[in-house]
Amino acid sequence: MPMNQRILFIGLRVFLALVCLYLLLGLGFYVGWENARETCRAEMAARGEFVEPEVFAGPLGLLFTLTNWPVYAWANCYHDGTIFAT
Repeated sequence: MPMNQRILFIGLRVFLALVCLYLLLGLGFYVGWENARETCRAEMAARGEFVEPEVFAGPLGLLFTLTNWPVYAWANCYHDGTIFAT
């Protein structure tokens, strides 16, 4: 195998590993964020406050969170001081 192809395959493997890591971190963020939101919704409902309906629920919400979790995490930290702000 020529040296250029070998470097290309190694680079491709590293890229795919980074993509998998990015998506796994996004999935972890999604699970943590959903748990925090559910807790917040339950507390608001217990106090008799209005609980807004979910707009992007299910697969669409998962897709958005898997791809945009760094933006969500940064914005939550910047505005509220915590990653899982609701």
